[in-house]
Amino acid sequence: MRTRTWLVTGCSTGFGRALAGVLLERGERVVVTARRRDTLLELTAAHGERALALELDITRHDEVAAVVRTAVDAFGPLDVLVNNAGYGIVGTVEETSIEIARAVMETNFFGTLAMIRAVLPSMIGRKAGQIVNVGSVAGQIGFPLLSYYSASKFALAGMTESLAAELRDQGIKVTLAELGPFATHFTRSMTVTAPGTHYDPPALSWRAGNDNWGAGDDPRAGATALLAALEMPEPPVRLILGRPALDVTALHDARRATERHAWLDVSQLQNVMSAR
Repeated sequence: MRTRTWLVTGCSTGFGRALAGVLLERGERVVVTARRRDTLLELTAAHGERALALELDITRHDEVAAVVRTAVDAFGPLDVLVNNAGYGIVGTVEETSIEIARAVMETNFFGTLAMIRAVLPSMIGRKAGQIVNVGSVAGQIGFPLLSYYSASKFALAGMTESLAAELRDQGIKVTLAELGPFATHFTRSMTVTAPGTHYDPPALSWRAGNDNWGAGDDPRAGATALLAALEMPEPPVRLILGRPALDVTALHDARRATERHAWLDVSQLQNVMSAR
């Protein structure tokens, strides 16, 4: 397989760093970005001219455009964009401010959207390319205490599915990687608004099915699995990564199916007039 050029956002820590590391070890050309360039130098030091570390805040559209231009100037057209940059917040809808909600949407959704729009003209012009959005199973399940984070990932999931449909005939492949827990600093770096005493967080997590996730899976294993899927002639549009993610998704799929069946007559508008 030919060497490809990748641009990966959010590489200072966690899944993005693990993914960039695996790509560089495989001999790919990789543009790695983070809000602070100094956090990337150790990652790129051993890979010479195949690695380019750039500072990027994806909420600043001028920086987005500049980074894409610099990447293309250095390596030529981008083959793959991986939108990994993002962060999580903990808190209830009642107690977490709207300003915090807007901020997480600005990064997790609108920042990702800005990156996509910056690379699309070239990819569409070439009728080639691949876009990978790193989401979460919190984009399928509205976990308690993660409402605004889940909202940002639900938005990302909907946009990604639409984007995949729009670009199918343009020769561009689109995948949403829906991560479960991985052994990174992601959870510890979350912004937290402590819930009031009228909430019982352990009970909420137990009912949601994410109470016993533990340390999480190896991020390098997750990165390797994702890359294997992306190399397929027809990569998935949505790909869940990790056994805990699969288990909790299955739990909520079953609950939704049960509820949908219980309310089937109402959904089909049966006996509506007679009930009035």
